[in-house]
Amino acid sequence: MTWHSQNKSTNGKVHHVLDCKAWAHTNRTWLEFGGEPINVKLGIAIDGVNPFGKKCNAWSTSPVLFLNYNLPPWLVTKKLLLLSSMIIPGSNSVKSSNFDVYLALVFKELVQL
Repeated sequence: MTWHSQNKSTNGKVHHVLDCKAWAHTNRTWLEFGGEPINVKLGIAIDGVNPFGKKCNAWSTSPVLFLNYNLPPWLVTKKLLLLSSMIIPGSNSVKSSNFDVYLALVFKELVQL
């Protein structure tokens, strides 16, 4: 879980999320969090999929996954290590105006952790 603290890119290229400007910004903004390498940093991924495999079907489902960026890049997206937090049904359910409503419950649980 501390791979990211010991493997920052030395050639200036982005090999992992830890090499991005956003990671550095997070560490500067929340010094007490970013300074401790064992703190877990998660990324969120969401994408609509059609579970029935028919392209003409208007139904879609959006799984919401969390990626653990403390792990090495070759392990971040392994099925075993993905954290599935929820599944949002319906093709029009996920919009920028209402997505935060879905994440509110997940956020409360993450704060408790």
